[in-house]
Amino acid sequence: MVEEQCTMKKPISYVIVFILGFTVCAAIFKWSTKSADIATVNTPTSFSPAIARKGDDSVAVAAAKVEKSVVNIDTEGRPSISQPDIFGFMTPQEVIPKGQASGVIIRKDGYILTNNHVIANTSKVYVTLWNNKRYPANIIGRDSKSDLAVIKVKENNLPAATINEAAPRVGDWVIAIGNALGLGTTVTVGVVSATDRGQLNIEGTILENAIQTDAAINRGNSGGALADINGNIIGINTAIASTSPGGGSIGIGFAIPSKTAKWVADQIIQHGKVVRPWLGISYIEINGSNRQALQSQLGQLPPVDGAMIREVMQGSPAEKAGLAPLDVITKINGKSITNAKTISETVQKSKIGDIIDLTVWHARNSKTSRIAVRAGEMPAGL
Repeated sequence: MVEEQCTMKKPISYVIVFILGFTVCAAIFKWSTKSADIATVNTPTSFSPAIARKGDDSVAVAAAKVEKSVVNIDTEGRPSISQPDIFGFMTPQEVIPKGQASGVIIRKDGYILTNNHVIANTSKVYVTLWNNKRYPANIIGRDSKSDLAVIKVKENNLPAATINEAAPRVGDWVIAIGNALGLGTTVTVGVVSATDRGQLNIEGTILENAIQTDAAINRGNSGGALADINGNIIGINTAIASTSPGGGSIGIGFAIPSKTAKWVADQIIQHGKVVRPWLGISYIEINGSNRQALQSQLGQLPPVDGAMIREVMQGSPAEKAGLAPLDVITKINGKSITNAKTISETVQKSKIGDIIDLTVWHARNSKTSRIAVRAGEMPAGL
């Protein structure tokens, strides 16, 4: 009997242990699930994808601001007669050269800035706005020296671009907008690769103080906008360096700084041409850092730093004032010559007829004097 009772008690104890174990497990599971839920709600995972909210994408916002100010330009050249092939089979036909490029609206009353090479040798110019409205355009004036031109359409209340004349920094984000390859408005993004690229000769076009960018610029972008990240114009896209015959982008493009572009545009709108003050000299900067290198190239140099005159043009204001080659300008309007741009910037800010005060070391007698030069108007073609 004792043995039978013991046998009966074992199953009962197993059941009790099972129930207690199950209850404890359920309680632990419930607690851990609740804790996991709290962690999920309060602690975001490190790999959850970021979602850009509306207004967060500054590039898109800036591009949208600029796009309406950029126009597509179509040009027609003067007709020519095609020549028969060498076998005489081809019938001569009239050929009208056509081109596609870009421009930037700079005044709401229809003034548009573009490149001179875009509208040079054209007979007709057409402008297509952001809303696909197409207008014939008149050429207001051209300036081959800066490769800029102003055209105008008969329309008012156009979305004029905001121009930022401040010099950009290397590494600043920029946005290029234009009629790339004639496809229509195209947006590309890059950075400012370099500034003040001076005296660049790109396919015969001489650029001064250009902005270099790696934003993709292709044929058709000429005359279009280079904008900052706030949607303000900092340059006019003008040329590219390319290794292919077709001129494809390799990440080296150039834009005319907006400060220069605005000054030229204002001159053209006011005078129909660019009126440049002029002294009539060419010069080279001499300073402590380049003196040795220049001396090895040019021979003996004057003993003072400044801008050494290389040439005085015949009949120029400088010649009339008595300046001569090898003279060194050490100050202009009381300002020391700190770099090659000191003279050009000072003269550019002057008006025709203004007196410009120069402090000059004279090579002929090794003496220094002050000379007053009256600014003249730069002759056409220089």
